[in-house]
Amino acid sequence: MKRRIALLMVGVMFGLTACGTQQVAEAPTEQAQETEAATEVAEQAPETEEFSESGEDITYVEDMVLSTDLYSITMPEEFKGKFLAYINGNEISFFDKASNEAGFGGYAFSVVADVDKNYIAGGMYTKVGEIMTSDGQYVDVLKGYPSDVQWDYVTYPDMESAEDYNKLYLATDSIIESIEAKEGCYYMYGAGIKGEDLYFTTLDSFVQACKEGWDAAKFEENGLSPEYGALIQNEGEKALNKIGYAYKDISSDGVDELLIGVIGDSSEPTMVYDIYTMVNREPAHVISGTSRNKCYALEYGGFANVSSSGANENEVALYEIEPGTTNLMQQFTLKYDGYEDEKNPWFVSYDDGATWESMTEEDYTDRLKMTEERYLNLDLKPVSDLIPIDYSKVDLSKYATFTKMIDDFKPGMGYANEPVGDTDVFFVSSACYNGENDTRNAIDSSLFVYDNDSIVMIGQVASIGTAYPVTLNDGYIYVGGHHEVFKYTVKDNKLVVAEEASEVFDTNGNATYYYAKDGAESQEVKDDSNLTRIFDEYFSGKPVEYSVVQD
Repeated sequence: MKRRIALLMVGVMFGLTACGTQQVAEAPTEQAQETEAATEVAEQAPETEEFSESGEDITYVEDMVLSTDLYSITMPEEFKGKFLAYINGNEISFFDKASNEAGFGGYAFSVVADVDKNYIAGGMYTKVGEIMTSDGQYVDVLKGYPSDVQWDYVTYPDMESAEDYNKLYLATDSIIESIEAKEGCYYMYGAGIKGEDLYFTTLDSFVQACKEGWDAAKFEENGLSPEYGALIQNEGEKALNKIGYAYKDISSDGVDELLIGVIGDSSEPTMVYDIYTMVNREPAHVISGTSRNKCYALEYGGFANVSSSGANENEVALYEIEPGTTNLMQQFTLKYDGYEDEKNPWFVSYDDGATWESMTEEDYTDRLKMTEERYLNLDLKPVSDLIPIDYSKVDLSKYATFTKMIDDFKPGMGYANEPVGDTDVFFVSSACYNGENDTRNAIDSSLFVYDNDSIVMIGQVASIGTAYPVTLNDGYIYVGGHHEVFKYTVKDNKLVVAEEASEVFDTNGNATYYYAKDGAESQEVKDDSNLTRIFDEYFSGKPVEYSVVQD
C-alpha cells in the first residue's frame, strides 16, 4: 500500500500537535541559533523539490486549474504565484511556495479521491465528501493534513505570522468545497459524513421499537441496551422524551458515529448505552451497555467503557474505534479490585485485561481524574422529535392560517413559503440541518396550499440525505438520491411529477436507465441523458431555506 511518506517528512520534527498549529515553546532567539537551524533544515530538504518513495524526482506545478482523472480544482486568484501543487494519481498536495523554496516543506493540505482505498481515514486524513463515478461507484474524498511544522519557522515563530502559508492552510475547506467532478461524475461535498445522512434508517427502526413498547429482554435480544425497555415499561410513551441520540465523530475519521443513551442532568457527562459507526457505507453496531456497564464519549476521540461488578470492583477502559470497522483498539484499562488485593487494589492493563500491573493509589487517582475530565456532555435529542407529525391524520380545518400551524410544530421542524409554478406553497419539514452560507435546509417536506380559504395538504417530497436538499429551480421542486431524481410542479392545487429519472445496476456494474414525465410510469431508455440533465437542473437550483422552530 503506497503511502505519502516524503510529503509529510519534510521539515524538522518538534513533537508538536498535528497540523503544526501550536507555537514552538522555545523558538530560537539568538541569531547564531537561527542560522544554525536554517542550515540544518536546508541540509535535510531540497530547495525546490522533494523525492518520492521510489526515488524519482517530484515535479511541482503552479497551474491555477489542477486536474486528476476524477476531479479538478480551480485555485482562488489570491494564491496565484504563491503555491505549488504536486499531482499524484487522484491526489493533489498543496504547498506554500515561499516556505517550500526556503527549505521548510510548506505542505498545507492534500485532496484525495481514494479510488483504490489506499488511504485510511483517521489521523492525518479525514473524509470530507464523495464522488459518484459514471458507473455508479462511490469514491471517498479525503482531506490530508501536515503532521509537523511546515512553514518557515525561523523567520516566522508561529503560523499566524507566516501570512501566505496561514492563508493557504485556512483556505483548505473552501478550496475542497469548490471541487468540480469530471464529466459524468458527481461530487458531493459533505456526503457520507453527517449523522443525519447516515443513520436515519437505524433510528427509524429504533424509534419503531420504542413505539411498539419493547421490553428489556427484547431490546437485549436485538443487541441493544435493555435500559430503554426498562424505561418504557415504567413510563410508557413519556420515555420517548427521555431516550436521546447524538451524532459525534469519535473515530476521528471525519464520519459521525451515532450515540444513543438516556437524557440526564445537563451538567453531567452523558451516559451512552449504544454506539454505531459506518462500515462499508452501512451503519454497524459497535457496543451496547447497561447502567452498570455504560460508555462516555471522550474529548479528542474514542470512548470510555465504565463497568462495575460490585462495590469493590470496577473498571474504566479507554477505546478507540478503528475507522471503517467495529474493531476496538484499547488504550488502557484502569481497575479497582478489592477482591484481588484488599490493601493494594489499584491496577492498569494495556492488553485489554490479559495482564494487570499494580499501581500506587496516587497514580491510579491521577490517571482516573485525567480520564474523567475528558468525558463529554452530549446534547442528546429526544427520539420523540424523530416521530413526524402525520398530517394525513390531522384536522387541518382547525388552522385558519399557516402561521397557526406553526404553533403546533415540534422543535427542529422547519417551514417556508415558496412559489411552485403559479402556486404559493407552504413547505413543512420534519427536521432541518445546516446548509451552505448558514442557511437551514431539509431533505423532506409536507406541502400545503390554500384552497378556497382552507388549508389543504397536496403531498410530500423527500430525498435520501443531506447531499440532496429539497431544491427549487424555475418553479419546480427537486428531490432525489444517488441513483434517482424527481422533478415536481403544482397544477390546479395538486402535486404533479413533471419528470423522473433513475438508474439500476446489475451485479456486474451494468446500468439500466429509466425515465418518465407527467406522472406516467417509468420506461427503460437507452442512456442516462435524462438523468444527467435533471440532476444538472437540480444542482444548479437553490435549496429551500427554512425557518426552524426552536425549543
